[in-house]
Amino acid sequence: MNRLLNNLIQVFDKYFQTQGANEIVILKEKELFLCVNGKWNEFKDEQLKKEILNDFLIFLANDREQQFNKKNRSLSTSIPGTNYRVQALHKTALNDQEFSINIRIPPKEIFPIESFKLAANLPYSYDDILNFISDRKNILISGGTGSGKTSLLNTLMKKIDIEERLVIIQDSPELRSKNKNQTSILVDKKDTGTFTYQDAIDAATRLFPERLILGELDTRNTLMSLRLNNTGHAGTISTVHANSAEDALYAMNLNIRFERDISDKTITEYISRAIDYIIQIERNKKTNEREIVEILDLKQYIKDL
Repeated sequence: MNRLLNNLIQVFDKYFQTQGANEIVILKEKELFLCVNGKWNEFKDEQLKKEILNDFLIFLANDREQQFNKKNRSLSTSIPGTNYRVQALHKTALNDQEFSINIRIPPKEIFPIESFKLAANLPYSYDDILNFISDRKNILISGGTGSGKTSLLNTLMKKIDIEERLVIIQDSPELRSKNKNQTSILVDKKDTGTFTYQDAIDAATRLFPERLILGELDTRNTLMSLRLNNTGHAGTISTVHANSAEDALYAMNLNIRFERDISDKTITEYISRAIDYIIQIERNKKTNEREIVEILDLKQYIKDL
């Protein structure tokens, strides 16, 4: 590993290892904010000098063959050899501050399904949710930022038969599986990159997947992903940013409209054939618990419209 990178990781290590920590924010040199169990804590750190932080960002950009400068002012990447996601903005994109660096600290373990609280009125049990996976239902996990979407996805992936052949597509290395027979594809965060979601999905269909896992649906991949689901690829699991299950349906509709001019009715019917259940997850800001608050049987929902 590059010496600079190794030295900086050692500087961050005490924060990475803090129990309950999930996000680092750096806004100026020699200090950072650490989110622990949903609360922000401020730390002074003389090791986080301006020169080191700038070199760190340039190294990360170069490692993924990205540019980070006045013309390319957003950097979305990860620390090589880890699953720590990094989002940074160039100082020319900021108002009167030197840095905007976020480092997502993933959970150190894959949680049991019981660690996600079930809403009192939810007509589904933990066994029902796990059976969605063994029954090869197509699942979409919906939630806001920091709600636990990726954590829940990793938990559900544990239910996949260890003998199954997986192909995982993501733009940050956050998904983990113990299946030995897997190909994990890492795409560029921006479509201006050299390897896009289109490239990855085209390749994935030729990699003989028994199950496809797509990290997050957005404007670049929603239509392609749904097309795969509608052509015999069962048992997929994906995530989407939305505040409710109905909002997730609307978000997918909007994502598709960025690519094609299709009527709402046609899109909705297409989505309902591609996805079986939408699982809505939230983080309780008071208790910091992750809670499954809604499970939408999408096919039944569309029938009832």
